[in-house]
Amino acid sequence: MADPFDRERFAATVRRRLDGISTRQAVSTWPTLNVAMISRARNGENLTIGSFLALCKALRLRPFDFHVDGAKRRRVTRKTILAQTVTAAVPRETWSETRPGSEGL
Repeated sequence: MADPFDRERFAATVRRRLDGISTRQAVSTWPTLNVAMISRARNGENLTIGSFLALCKALRLRPFDFHVDGAKRRRVTRKTILAQTVTAAVPRETWSETRPGSEGL
């Protein structure tokens, strides 16, 4: 399944916008950002939607500029949900009250 978010282009744009600015300077300039968020964005790693939007607002980026048109998404239907594998429910292993030495447990 293709990702409708162009992570690499977003990372390159963030690196370009923050060129010459240290991460600490960026955090002091934009209090809504933090070091980990900026690092993940620069490296093209996963971001939460809140972090992505905070970065877009701070760096004056348009979020839809990083949306990939035509990315095929997996359809979720009742059939696909029912076809998913599920772990069977089994009784939990616990201490038995009849087990020797289990007094007071």
